[in-house]
Amino acid sequence: MPVLRTPIIASLAAILCVACGPNPPTPQDPVAPVPEASAAALPKAATADAMTARAAEARALEVAANNAPIELYADDIYEVPALMASYQGETKDGAYDGYGVLTLPDSGTVMAGLFANGLLNGPGTARDMQGELFHEGLYVDGMPAEYALPLDERPTKE
Repeated sequence: MPVLRTPIIASLAAILCVACGPNPPTPQDPVAPVPEASAAALPKAATADAMTARAAEARALEVAANNAPIELYADDIYEVPALMASYQGETKDGAYDGYGVLTLPDSGTVMAGLFANGLLNGPGTARDMQGELFHEGLYVDGMPAEYALPLDERPTKE
């Protein structure tokens, strides 16, 4: 009996093979070359700054989950008090200092990472309210580090 089950199992495995399908490729089948245009469309590998920013964002989200929000309202801009910023994270002397998440509803931005002196300073990310990534990398005084460089020294996108 074991001899009869083996061919049945083998034929079922060949039929149900998700990777190969019912007809596995043979060495004689030609392989289509990948056009250069589609190779250029592949995402680039993450830089060291981007990897550090992602790690800082993950740490900031952990810290934020354990801290109550600090909400800042503006009374003089709109007819009613408006939420201008909400921060969840570490503080020092009342300023954002350490890992945290800053939500700016007016601009629709969520910044996460390492804060110092009340601003994102160090690795971090900026996303829109739906989670779409704007920027990841290093920040200086709340701005991406590359914007702190003179125009002629800024990196160019290829």
